Amino acid sequence: MRQTSETEVPRLLHEAMKLVSERKAVEAETVLRSLLKTQPDCSDAWWLLGRALTQQDRFGEGIEAYQRAADLEPDRAVFHESLGVLLIRMGEISQGKIALTRAMDLDSESLRPSEYTFGKLIESDQENALLWYGLGIVLEIQDKIDMSAKAMSRARELDSTLASDPNRYQES
Repeated sequence: MRQTSETEVPRLLHEAMKLVSERKAVEAETVLRSLLKTQPDCSDAWWLLGRALTQQDRFGEGIEAYQRAADLEPDRAVFHESLGVLLIRMGEISQGKIALTRAMDLDSESLRPSEYTFGKLIESDQENALLWYGLGIVLEIQDKIDMSAKAMSRARELDSTLASDPNRYQES
């Protein structure tokens, strides 16, 4: 196996970021897995891998990659924010809320992308109670209480079981 030099790491990360932004997730995954073979502690590569896997609807693997990035660099808010959003999308509400709260604690502006992400997801799936609930959590953490209440109310209109046990989604 050829060792990746320290000078190649930024170039490969840039290449992977470009591929992810172009929604060429399979190609990005190939670049990132190759990089991670020789640079297993590269937190940015793990985070980008999480994005590439999420684009491929491989959410469980995406969570693992985001978690690895957050473990390697626990003070990077974006890693916790990405992890939190994906956990909530997968129905792991309490763990997602912990990750989003950590992101907010690290950087008070870190949840703005989450708010946007949930908003965009809702645009394409307006009847998804879990997305509305996730938006409500993000707004609540940011102390946007009125907006949070509206999002939570919409979530409960769509799925009344969210009122009694929002974590029931973890079982599916």
